[in-house]
Amino acid sequence: MAHESSTELESLLSPFEEAPNEILYLIFELSCIDNLLQEYPWPSETDPEGPPTKLSLPVIAYLPALSISAVCTRWRSLALASPRLWSQFRLEIAPKRERRSDIQSRFISTLKLYLDRSADSPLLIDLETRGQEEGENPAFDLLLAHTFRWKTFNYTGDYALRNCGDLFLRPSFHILDQLVLRGCDVAIQRSDLDCFRHSPKLRTVRTDCLEASSALPWTQLTSLEARVDREEDITLLSQCPCLTVLKLPNGSVFGPSNTSLASLESFTFVSVNAHDRLKEMFSSFTFPSLKELIIYPEEGSYVNLIWSPDAFSTFISRSSCVLTTLSLGGVTISDLDLIAALRLLPSLANFSIHGSLNNPATITTHFISSMHSSSAAHLLPNLRSLSIKFPGISFDDVAFIDMVSSRWISDPATGIACLRSLVLHFRDREVDEQVYEPLWHLDRMGMQVIVSGQYLSSQRKQT
Repeated sequence: MAHESSTELESLLSPFEEAPNEILYLIFELSCIDNLLQEYPWPSETDPEGPPTKLSLPVIAYLPALSISAVCTRWRSLALASPRLWSQFRLEIAPKRERRSDIQSRFISTLKLYLDRSADSPLLIDLETRGQEEGENPAFDLLLAHTFRWKTFNYTGDYALRNCGDLFLRPSFHILDQLVLRGCDVAIQRSDLDCFRHSPKLRTVRTDCLEASSALPWTQLTSLEARVDREEDITLLSQCPCLTVLKLPNGSVFGPSNTSLASLESFTFVSVNAHDRLKEMFSSFTFPSLKELIIYPEEGSYVNLIWSPDAFSTFISRSSCVLTTLSLGGVTISDLDLIAALRLLPSLANFSIHGSLNNPATITTHFISSMHSSSAAHLLPNLRSLSIKFPGISFDDVAFIDMVSSRWISDPATGIACLRSLVLHFRDREVDEQVYEPLWHLDRMGMQVIVSGQYLSSQRKQT
């Protein structure tokens, strides 16, 4: 039995033995993007919910760099000579308790091993803590000794970061370019943001809410995700002239004046339990360079966003932007209003609409017909990708299939681009494979076609 197992293992390794080191390194690098270091055992007496990640395999299975270095001499040599394999890890630190010294020592030793073997490579750190512990923490103290190597720092927890070791006193985070700070039970505070005020290369920030009085280097940011809790904080966006990506999560408020961001290319708006938020949002911004607009409700929201035709038309006219991507989720909009909106966006190449149960009357036969390449309206002449999630039962399959087929190989004289990708999902009905056979044929010809239903998912790649 042992001989058979050894033979099987050798047969599995043999293809890798023939691969050059350069190829092996690329494979290893892709395999080591998530090294999980979790305190063990997790203290159920202080945290009944348990750790963020439930382990179902031996611990080493969650430490790919360590696993690779234990396979054979060649792999070990490659792993030890490749600091980047050890430079990306996720830490999960348990709430404060009476820690057994031997267990704590093993956890710290593993973290120190990763830090040592990563040598001078930039560190990509994902840290999650439980509780509101302050004061000394051996794991955090180890990380603080390497702040000059932090390239991305993603923190989720309720620690007062200002009081964690000497984080606030660090002179500079020389190479930090991405910062994510999320609170669990307590929102991230201004003092937490201020710890990273000396970050000359910081470009991306995601956090709980905007803090206009924070000393964070807002002017150099190119990507921002943060909720606006107070009207006065919305003015902070005007201090971010380099922003190209902006996401405003649920609960954001807007000021009375219009905010213009000349460089913004992608805007995502998330709302929760408020009908009229779109009208307010469209009236509050001007984005001359906008290419991508994404709108959807917060997960678990039971109220649809109400489309505002006039506010959207005014927004597009005022911005004079050239949208290439539009995604609408959980928006109550009629077929006529949707057609009117799309007429304003002839440059659109990617369009997705995800309806909700109380608004199934958007993708009607009239709307589908208006999308046909032979339609006089020539709606979305540059469309390349179409994604629809349809709630409800009544759907004109024949008209839809005919419309999609017309956009696959259309008459060049019409000026309609070739549709390259289609995703259609029915939430409350099945898919009749025979009816949709023409789309499977288009899939075989080169269009990416995915059609799924309540009981059937079909992605046909036949030869």
